[in-house]
Amino acid sequence: MSVLPFDHLNNNVILNEHQYGFQSEVSTEKSSYMLLNEILTALNNKQMVGGIICDLHKAFDCINHAMLLEKMKFYGVSGKFYNVVKSYLDGRYQKVILSHNNGIQSTWERIKQGVPQGSILGPIFFLIYINNLPNLASIGTKIHLYADDTSIIVTSPNVENFETKIDNIFGVINNWFKVNQLILNYSKTNYLQFNMKNSWDYDLKLNYQGNYIKSSSNTKFLGLIIDDSILWKAHIDQLMSKLNTACFVIRTVQAVMSPETLRMVCFAYIHSIMSYGIIFGGNQPYSDKIFKIQKRVIESSQIQE
Repeated sequence: MSVLPFDHLNNNVILNEHQYGFQSEVSTEKSSYMLLNEILTALNNKQMVGGIICDLHKAFDCINHAMLLEKMKFYGVSGKFYNVVKSYLDGRYQKVILSHNNGIQSTWERIKQGVPQGSILGPIFFLIYINNLPNLASIGTKIHLYADDTSIIVTSPNVENFETKIDNIFGVINNWFKVNQLILNYSKTNYLQFNMKNSWDYDLKLNYQGNYIKSSSNTKFLGLIIDDSILWKAHIDQLMSKLNTACFVIRTVQAVMSPETLRMVCFAYIHSIMSYGIIFGGNQPYSDKIFKIQKRVIESSQIQE
């Protein structure tokens, strides 16, 4: 059944071009590349660059069924499939039972929000629900989506214009979340002021109705740790920790495994850790440490190319 809505969304070019989640031929690395390219291009043009990495609180559980159905109709989803989805969402009830012995339980309540995140249809519903969010971006701002991972990049040649832009887009996106009943987790949302050597030194206190978000020197993004100078030191330090653990595992099992089996373990375990995101930080001076560990693992496991 999931093929039908995806065909409709793709054939009619409905999905937003800045949404990279839950789609074929689109990866987390492509999403990361588009975000980083936006940042680096602005920095090379000597502009101010700020990034808001949003964290939505249980986004899939907050999807309002009535609003989802209206959005599906807006995007042309109709007929039998629409009726099946409406039947799938409507008429569901739940209650909480604390104890079967003493009968402590709630009353039955109708479920008006939420789609199953682990289902086939759940991701499609979410893509439709959040599809128009990137359209809120104005000149000098970009909103990147990977499913519910929302990142806002703001660029400007001067401080005054930068402050106006970032305050406006943060207010607009908060209003959109509120209208669509999604909850922004302010304590886990990070702001990064990107800069290069001898570039802007600027401290911004960003807030919405008294809810401040913290400024950070680095943040997690789709399995990467992006720092405000794009030097990848924090990300490489994390890789070092993982690879040292992997190296210990290889040394531990070396005595009981053949070289062929060790080779498979190395590629399945270590190579996957090293290769993810290597196109971004692999040319940094810090990356030499990673390749030294790789060499040590290969030597200890006696794997020959």
